[in-house]
Amino acid sequence: MSLRLTLAVAALALTSPVAVFANPANQTDFEVDVPHSDLDLATPDGAARLDERVRTKIRQLCANGGRDGVSLRLERECRETALAATAPAIRVVIGNARLDRVRLAAQAPSSPAATPGA
Repeated sequence: MSLRLTLAVAALALTSPVAVFANPANQTDFEVDVPHSDLDLATPDGAARLDERVRTKIRQLCANGGRDGVSLRLERECRETALAATAPAIRVVIGNARLDRVRLAAQAPSSPAATPGA
């Protein structure tokens, strides 16, 4: 499994999607898979690891290499916007993992004595 992130950033200067929509000719969409099949997202540790993977990808995609004030502000705005845009998808993936765990627990026999034929 992997989580697909779609990030909209400007092609010429990285900026938030709000500004990009004002000038759609400069818009570039990035779709990145963030693998998480090795994580147990029903646990706080697994959810934290997914969050860190997502933040790392966003930092990589939003990096523009500039060190002047404008470049740093644009990178920060890109990261903030991307995190806000991906937050709902992350919540859904984690929520589904927790729901699956509850469903499995409800279906599992509570003790060997409760299992017929045991």
